[in-house]
Amino acid sequence: MQESELIALWQSYNQKLEENLVLNRQNASAITLIKVKSLISSMVPMKIFVIITTSIWVTFLVIVLYRTFAYASPFFWFSIATHAILVTVVIAIYVYQVVLIYQTDLNEALLKTQYRLASLKSSTLWIYKLMFLHAPVWTTFTIQQRMFSNPAWLTAQIIVSLVFLTIALWLFVNIKYENRGKKWFRMIFNGRDWDPMIKSFEMLRQIKGYD
Repeated sequence: MQESELIALWQSYNQKLEENLVLNRQNASAITLIKVKSLISSMVPMKIFVIITTSIWVTFLVIVLYRTFAYASPFFWFSIATHAILVTVVIAIYVYQVVLIYQTDLNEALLKTQYRLASLKSSTLWIYKLMFLHAPVWTTFTIQQRMFSNPAWLTAQIIVSLVFLTIALWLFVNIKYENRGKKWFRMIFNGRDWDPMIKSFEMLRQIKGYD
């Protein structure tokens, strides 16, 4: 066999090897995307359940607010109204997330899938921010006018409300992805509303490693 034939054979072998490597990368990416789609789709039932139950809860609160408007304590009325408004915003975010998940297509560009996951992550952080932000209303809706004539009760009420408000504001500011490694963050963010999304991010990083 002449030298030119050996070189041609070697080049042919290298080309086939490269084609096999490219095919293996494509197959691995396709399988990973299927797993990512499966993971984020597993979040849908829980989100739909939350949407339904919280919608019923908000409907109940609206009825209560309507029927007690004429005689309810201002503290009660505005506390419950604040709670109902913020929960309604949370419901809207959950609906947005479900739509986002159903729009995810295995045939779409990897960058678009990453964008959807990033939107899912940021909106989940906002859900928790809003839920903690309005926690102080649970300390104010029971305030009665007669408390203002009782210094002891008034002082206790102010202290409790300020503690809740401080914690709520601290969590609102500090709930961000950069703090995901901290113990308090991991205690809050776990389960079906968070873990599948984080696993999907890790899988997409593996796909990028193939590039």
